[in-house]
Amino acid sequence: MSKTYYVCKYTPVELLRALGGDCEILNEMPEGFDRAEQVAHPNICGFGKSVLEEVLAGNIKELVLVNCCDTIRSVYDILKDSGQMDFLYMIDMLHCDIECSRERTAAQLKELAETYGAYKEKSFDKKVFLEAFQPKERIQKPHLAVLGARMGQELFQMTEAAMPLPVVNETCVYNRSVGENLPTEEMDFDTLMEWYAGELLHQIPCMRMMDHAGRKVLYQDPSLKGIIYHTVKFCDFYSFEYADIKGHTDVPLLKIESDFTLQSSGQLSTRLEAFAESLGFRMRQKRRKSWEKDTMPGSIVDQQVQMW
Repeated sequence: MSKTYYVCKYTPVELLRALGGDCEILNEMPEGFDRAEQVAHPNICGFGKSVLEEVLAGNIKELVLVNCCDTIRSVYDILKDSGQMDFLYMIDMLHCDIECSRERTAAQLKELAETYGAYKEKSFDKKVFLEAFQPKERIQKPHLAVLGARMGQELFQMTEAAMPLPVVNETCVYNRSVGENLPTEEMDFDTLMEWYAGELLHQIPCMRMMDHAGRKVLYQDPSLKGIIYHTVKFCDFYSFEYADIKGHTDVPLLKIESDFTLQSSGQLSTRLEAFAESLGFRMRQKRRKSWEKDTMPGSIVDQQVQMW
């Protein structure tokens, strides 16, 4: 069975699964953009080009997009004209969490259900829909976070391997949080879609939403010990957030930029290793200060040493 790929946290993944979809995040970093640059404007962001590259290489036949930015709209238009897709759909979602937006999103969900259900030749399965929700559990122990624009899987794996603490990917689709409070099974389909629209829009917002103040929770976590802030070339949305975070956090902060190719990731390895080394130094300094404090005259450790 062909997989249905998606790229946005606002994609109604649970609905697609309830209609027979086998869904997977599209987040591959290609070697280059040979195919994409033949059909796309040179100034669209690297992520948009990576989506085009995967599809034009024949690796993807089903794709659901959300109109999050001009690049994704351009990608949709190019792919629609290419004729290479078995199923291509773009959800036209308003960038705010207010009543009219929820009503519009509910209507979009019903339209998608009809179109995708006809394509898969499946009817909506309420049981599968409710079981598909997997609320994200936030890490409680000391960790680092990748924030900003989405980071390719290969670059994230490189970041994880370089760091002295666990790393959580909090970019884009990876900080998705839907269905923390599930509805009752008695709801009919229309009522479920109204509830679902609210859940999708009420997530930790991305920077493309009109009100993105809720993103502060990502860098105000008391167990957060450092931030790797990632931006993608030709994507300006997240540069503004970086400036705001820089002025409102005391944890170590590294800003990196990629063009979403494997080559650019390799060039960032030295900076990641240097940041990891500085974190290790800070951790050693903190442990040393803690030890010195504990062994000061009159401290519990000092008293135990004297008794021994």
